[in-house]
Amino acid sequence: EGLELDVLTTNTVVVGTGSAGFCAATRLVEFGQDDVVIVTDKTKAGTSRNAGSDKQTYYKLTLAGSEPDSGREMASTLFSGGAMDGDNALAEAALSARTFLHLCDIGVPFPRNEYGEFVGYKTDHDPRARATSAGPYTSQMMFRALASEVKKRNIEVLDQHHVIALLTGADRSSVVGALALNTGRKDP
Repeated sequence: EGLELDVLTTNTVVVGTGSAGFCAATRLVEFGQDDVVIVTDKTKAGTSRNAGSDKQTYYKLTLAGSEPDSGREMASTLFSGGAMDGDNALAEAALSARTFLHLCDIGVPFPRNEYGEFVGYKTDHDPRARATSAGPYTSQMMFRALASEVKKRNIEVLDQHHVIALLTGADRSSVVGALALNTGRKDP
């Protein structure tokens, strides 16, 4: 119908520039995927960048003390809360320590005890000391550290692009693209 569309070809599209999106993109590059683009509505919006409260908690496998912990036990705790499927709970639990330590490595100042262990505290639904916090602006600290990693790795960020659909292959079992509106475009 006379419509012109800009097409960008890339291997991997990450949607969103919150901590999760920035972390996904940087980790993909670290693990060898160098053709990554991040698409976002607004880089200066979002909870990760702008949140702050006295309850800024990061949840991960217990990494201090003498009480044993395991990914399976943490997954059971996550699942028993009723808001997470079992496979997602297991994936989150299994990778929680690795992701947490990555944040520490890039500069998020989570607390340690005198032995260098990353300490935690118990939350309402958790039998272990899995929660931790770097203070009231933990999510902002995570966002800034991850945004710095995105910049350092020259990962392209398409700002003012609203993803409206994922495009699937003929059998509808695989995602082959994303359709986005460029909300920053000025021409008709």
